[in-house]
Amino acid sequence: MTEISLAAIPLHDIPLITASADQLAREISRRFEHGREQEVNEFIAQCDLLILKQLAWVDPEDAIWRRDARAWLAFFRLTGPRMIMFRDPLPKLEQRDAAFSHALRALGEKLIADRPAGPGRREAMGFVLEHIMKRLPYQGIAREATLDLIAWNTQLLEARGNNDQNTQGLMKHLSDTADLIALAERNNVYFDAAFQVYEQRHDMLSRSVRWLPWHDFFKRHPDYFDARQHTMRDPVLSVWRWQHASAEQRKAMADAMLAGASDGKDSKRGPLVNALARLMAIDGPLFARLLHESPYWLSGQIAAMIWKNQFPALLPGLLPMIVHDRSCLEDYRAVLRPMLLNQPDLLLMAPAASMHKVIAELNGENMRVLLPVLGTILSKSSSKALAAAVVKAARKLKIEEIAGAGWLAVRNKNLRQVYKEILQVHPDKAGARPLLDTLLGAEASVATAAAARAPVPAAPFASELERLEFAAAAIKRFAVAIAPLDYPDILTLFQPLSEHAARAALHLTASADQMLAPLATDLLAQLSPEHRARLALHAVQTWIAGEGEPKLRWMLRLLPGAADERIVEPLGTAVFGWGKKSNYPRAIVALAQLSALDTPYALLRVMEAAASPKLKGPLVYAAVQALEAAAQRRNCAMDELVDELTPDFGLGGGLTLTAGAHNYGIALQNDLSLRLVDAKGKLLKSLPANKDDSTREAWQAAASRFATLAAALKTSARLQAPRLMSAFITGKSWDAQRWTRLFLAHPLLRIIGRSLVWQADGAASFRIAEDFSLIRADDEPFHLAPQARITLWHPAGAGAGEAEAWRTHLADYQLTPLIDQTGAPAALPPAALLKCDCLRAPAGLAMTQLDLASILGKVGYRAEQRSGSHAGWIDWHAWPLRTARLEVRVLSSPCPDSPHYGMPVGIASAELRDADDALVPTANWPSSLLATVWSHLLLLDAKRMA
Repeated sequence: MTEISLAAIPLHDIPLITASADQLAREISRRFEHGREQEVNEFIAQCDLLILKQLAWVDPEDAIWRRDARAWLAFFRLTGPRMIMFRDPLPKLEQRDAAFSHALRALGEKLIADRPAGPGRREAMGFVLEHIMKRLPYQGIAREATLDLIAWNTQLLEARGNNDQNTQGLMKHLSDTADLIALAERNNVYFDAAFQVYEQRHDMLSRSVRWLPWHDFFKRHPDYFDARQHTMRDPVLSVWRWQHASAEQRKAMADAMLAGASDGKDSKRGPLVNALARLMAIDGPLFARLLHESPYWLSGQIAAMIWKNQFPALLPGLLPMIVHDRSCLEDYRAVLRPMLLNQPDLLLMAPAASMHKVIAELNGENMRVLLPVLGTILSKSSSKALAAAVVKAARKLKIEEIAGAGWLAVRNKNLRQVYKEILQVHPDKAGARPLLDTLLGAEASVATAAAARAPVPAAPFASELERLEFAAAAIKRFAVAIAPLDYPDILTLFQPLSEHAARAALHLTASADQMLAPLATDLLAQLSPEHRARLALHAVQTWIAGEGEPKLRWMLRLLPGAADERIVEPLGTAVFGWGKKSNYPRAIVALAQLSALDTPYALLRVMEAAASPKLKGPLVYAAVQALEAAAQRRNCAMDELVDELTPDFGLGGGLTLTAGAHNYGIALQNDLSLRLVDAKGKLLKSLPANKDDSTREAWQAAASRFATLAAALKTSARLQAPRLMSAFITGKSWDAQRWTRLFLAHPLLRIIGRSLVWQADGAASFRIAEDFSLIRADDEPFHLAPQARITLWHPAGAGAGEAEAWRTHLADYQLTPLIDQTGAPAALPPAALLKCDCLRAPAGLAMTQLDLASILGKVGYRAEQRSGSHAGWIDWHAWPLRTARLEVRVLSSPCPDSPHYGMPVGIASAELRDADDALVPTANWPSSLLATVWSHLLLLDAKRMA
């Protein structure tokens, strides 16, 4: 928008024209620079306190006081008496010296003196301590002047209350450590500042000498040491304090020292490591537990120290700690080699996944000693990385040393494969050839014997089932991953397959890369549709019970072409459960399974995720993308898809349920519960008890389907309120034919819709009656014209008395409204506030950032941060209406994402954006949305700052 010219307008009138503090600051600066200081002084001295607070936060390009130190002091002479200080000039423009310090102190002393004794004077003292004191020191200030300012600070603290504010800047000008220690000794409120100044000044010194001047102080005040030992990590003081420390204090010191000594490449850590050695000798189990919990604290120095001292509590876990989650073990080579040379069995304690990293750091002597242990490990591991590391390391050994390990005599597939690779790449080709020939000859003999023992199939197979059983019999070993589904109730679902064939199907599914192997597809095809659906449900439930563990994700390959709507409820619950915990990857996988099912009910749960204010980030984006993909599959627009996502579950077509030899109709009641209708027309709440074992499975399948249907119906009904509320606010409309199909003929929505008030062509209002005819508020029949467009009636466009008439009508029929239409905001904003592209907020509206976030958060808004050079500042709060592809934004003056309690936030306007982030002109806003957004601004106005 074009900025209004303010040159000819008195300063006092500008805040009435614009709420922009930046614009006002620019005009003040222009007049100040052009010789109109008197006008500016009068305005600043008399203007509203809220305006001053807003001016205090403007950017340097808008404010002369941010660009000129002289101007800053001149403005503070005016704002100081009202206890407001504008932000300092940019650091490179500050001009602090003795004259500036004396002038600023004089202003602070006058401010205190001018206030009457009591709360007013204490408030002034607090302002001086917080805002003025830290601005008094300057480059080259003398020691005596610094101590004088600190003495004044002490006087104010004692008069106001013992609470230090900003003396660290003063103490930086005391070069003598004795002065810092004296201040810390004299007044405990100065300890933190003195400590931090000294710590920053001597940060490059070794920890063994850094705190030597303070040793006597800390021995006199051990509580101070306890509070700061985590940053000090002084080896001498830590050993001294250990003998008098509690168990909790010892743990804190051990944590700090381990963290400080964790960088083994730093030679300055030596004294700290030596102190750790003394303490580990005293309290080894404590350090063993801490290193087990936080193995990243281990360093090459600490590991070497533990090995050298042979601490019994720490040695057993040393190797696992060394290899834990480390990509490189180069720093530990000096420890690994002697440790495994002297105790080769320790290698058995290393995690298998990290074993190859250990082998890579060993020399030939280590390998010679470790060959027997490696034989044991290799025979139990199929790790390709470990095998490759052993093959490479074995090149350092002589052939006779490798042969002496006796691996050729061990009949183990994994070990023989590694042995073969070693012999194939060993540089001593002549020595390796006889051993390799012997090994290959043995393998050929085994293969021949296995072929002789293999069953010979009958030709041809008597049935497809026989062929599949024969093929499955060739699979002898099953993946460990199938264990969660390998139990009798699950294996029974695979009938008519044998248990072995069932396990083979699970094994092939678990070990597949992406697509199932043809044999797995053929095996699963033998299951009945009901059994496949139940298997899919078990797979989903097991995966969710395992918290979506990626290692269990193979189970989801059992779903395509098999799962039905029984999986929707557990998956929908998982999406929200994981989404609220920000476990987005697993929630997105669950969402993908819902989308893949592609039924109206499954997509309804996807829409619930897309529209929910409880979810955010990548999960909401994934849900919106899934809905867009579903709309493309159906060749329709998103809003059309949303209309179709209320399933009728077949209730409109006479749904029946078969349980054995009995058929039951399913009837939807007015309270949205379901009833079964038997052959005699009797209504039943549930299936009669099953007494025939031969029909037990059919009865269980029918009971499961009925329970799933009842739960799905209840969930679908629950999700109509947010969908219809969005349509109500955004003024969504339907043509008469589509509305009739979607709402009047729909078995669920025509019951839910009885409490909804509709409007045809923006004029006549009506509702669906109990007999599914259409009636007006006065109970007279309503005729819907074939060419009419229907919307949800909104009171913003209602005639006189219409809202009250409908309120009375619904009460007479004892209908509880699904959405509160008659109580919705009806007031429209004044025409003067409606601009072409936004709705202006009430003039001068400003409030605290916490109030702004709280009020807007309750009606569905979230804060949005700007990007680029001003990242981290909030520019607006957004209210996404996702199913309508719209977003309302309430624009404010920039405020930090971390609230500043003294900083007011000005509210400028509200705007509407479409799916392409383009502004929607206010002329195109429906009156329902306009009234709703105006009500939000009025909520803010009720909490405006005085």
